[in-house]
Amino acid sequence: MDKTLKTLHLRLDSTSKSLTKNAISQLIIKVLFQHEKPLKILQIETDLEKILKTKIETNRVLEGLEKLIEKKEINFEKDSYELTRPNRRELEKRYSESKNRLNRIIEKYFSPFHSDKDVVIEWFSDATVEFFKSYSIEWISDLCYTKSEKLKTKKENIFKHIERRTQHNTELDKEDKTNLIESFVECIVHKKDSDLDALLWEYGTSAFAANLLQSSIGADPISINAFRDSKCVLDTNVLMNIGLEASEYHYAIKKLDTIFNELNINTGYFHITEQEYIKTVANKKKDILKTASKFAFEVIKETDDHFIQSAIKRKCRLYEDFETFTEQISLPPKRLDEKKEINLFNNDENLDIEIQNAQNDAKKKEHLNSLFKDVTGNNKKEAPLLHDVGLIAGIEYYRKTEKAFVLSQEISINKYSHTKPIKDNLPIAIKLETLINMLAIDNGGTDVNPTDFSNLFADMIRFNLQPDKNTFEIADLSKLLETELQIEQLPSEEVIKIANNLHKNRIKGLPEDEISLALNREFQDVKLKFVADLDVAYESLSYEKREKEIKTNQLSKTEKALRDIIYAEELKKFDNRVFKNQLIWYGAIPLCITILTCIGIYYFNNDNQTDYMNFVISIIINIVFWVFTSLIIITPKLRKKSLYEKNLIEKIVETRFENEVN
Repeated sequence: MDKTLKTLHLRLDSTSKSLTKNAISQLIIKVLFQHEKPLKILQIETDLEKILKTKIETNRVLEGLEKLIEKKEINFEKDSYELTRPNRRELEKRYSESKNRLNRIIEKYFSPFHSDKDVVIEWFSDATVEFFKSYSIEWISDLCYTKSEKLKTKKENIFKHIERRTQHNTELDKEDKTNLIESFVECIVHKKDSDLDALLWEYGTSAFAANLLQSSIGADPISINAFRDSKCVLDTNVLMNIGLEASEYHYAIKKLDTIFNELNINTGYFHITEQEYIKTVANKKKDILKTASKFAFEVIKETDDHFIQSAIKRKCRLYEDFETFTEQISLPPKRLDEKKEINLFNNDENLDIEIQNAQNDAKKKEHLNSLFKDVTGNNKKEAPLLHDVGLIAGIEYYRKTEKAFVLSQEISINKYSHTKPIKDNLPIAIKLETLINMLAIDNGGTDVNPTDFSNLFADMIRFNLQPDKNTFEIADLSKLLETELQIEQLPSEEVIKIANNLHKNRIKGLPEDEISLALNREFQDVKLKFVADLDVAYESLSYEKREKEIKTNQLSKTEKALRDIIYAEELKKFDNRVFKNQLIWYGAIPLCITILTCIGIYYFNNDNQTDYMNFVISIIINIVFWVFTSLIIITPKLRKKSLYEKNLIEKIVETRFENEVN
């Protein structure tokens, strides 16, 4: 349920919507980059469908294209789109930089290895994708907050994850696998340089874009489970749109046919609806044939009536053609399109009794009429009122024992549904537009799982569809992190409650901005509730925190004192060594050599006067020699040695401190 709520929050949040548009624009740029010639909108949609594994609304593609035209990143001429020349050159440069950067990383952190270099590069790319599939939130946390070290806490898990993935790679040399995995984890968790940062940003923002895109397509699991194995009772206004080629819902209904079949939705209508349909179409037949007999085809084809336009799409030209068309639609359709059969629900006597009793109930008719009048300002005609009262009674009878709902465009039926509680996550009635939105008919349908972006992310890396480095900012990623953490911190029962309330608002057909507002308010209400409920706990935690801080401070003072003592001892040892070295090199050694020189002179010369002068000369020579030797050789060496030993003091202090503590 957590994943579903996160997905729906991303889909409805206004900031996420804007970021998703950016992600779509970036995909469009990559599609145009892969083609040398300009593309029409249909070709762009086809290529996007290959990437996303589903078709998205044309309006979303057009919004992305308009945004790129405004930013002068693409040109639009003769109903076709192409990259501007500077933008194409810039993209080529970025691809080259990305490739060179990857090579540098492999050489710097993974060499040497026995495997082929291309195999190692492919493995590294695959391993990085696997890392971001599972640990993108931890990466974002460490990126956004300098004191966060989430990845370090997951180091062992990351190693095992990549190890499992790597063991199945038969192209890598067996001797390389362990070293490669260790180097990978070290790079991800500890290493920092411009190449690595750029590569991780490239992969991380690709995962972010894939998450946004995937969250915006496909029906959510709550909706799918709600409608699965249910019963759908069709109202007259829906039946009259089925099979009509010019209906605004024609293509949506064709898609509903497949989805209703997949979800095993039992589809049909009541006997009272059959009667209303036949009567309504009979009246429509008169209008169609009157128009066909009165006007020429050139005039008829200009009408905006979807019945006549549907007849024209069926090649109707003559009066007899239109007559044949009205016969074809005189009875309710037998199928939604090709797969799902439409049944007549008339095999239950108790159902007929419930419908008849409701139609005879003055209060029920008055209540439904008042709902209609509140919206339109007029009273509802008697025949449609009787039908709608009976339809509501029939669906309420079904809902006592099974999942069931009415698919209707009628105002009063939907208003009545909003006043009644939802059961089994289904309302009494739902509008066709709302059902199309809930099951994402024009936006992925039930074939796409909006909570799993991993395959899309992998394809974006594999086919070089990464967004430009400036498409997103750290603040954008922190928004995702905030949502994830906010939902993860809620108790499971609260998550379920929020998700179900969100589903109820969506199934009522509320505008998305109202749904988003209600969702954000509910998040805040839950946060405030738990703050109030946990005041006592917070006070206790605050006391414990203060006590812990006091003990920490006390411990810190003790540690500092111990470190100071050890440092003083080591510094004294250092000073003694320096003094000893100076005494030896500047005193003892020169003195010994001078004495030895004098002894040599004494034994080899017996002339007293000369002997005396020789002593003086030898002492002067020794002094001059040792002065120059000290300045040129001894002093620099002693200074270098002293500096080295002094730099080791901190390390020695740390080692001694750890030994003392442990």
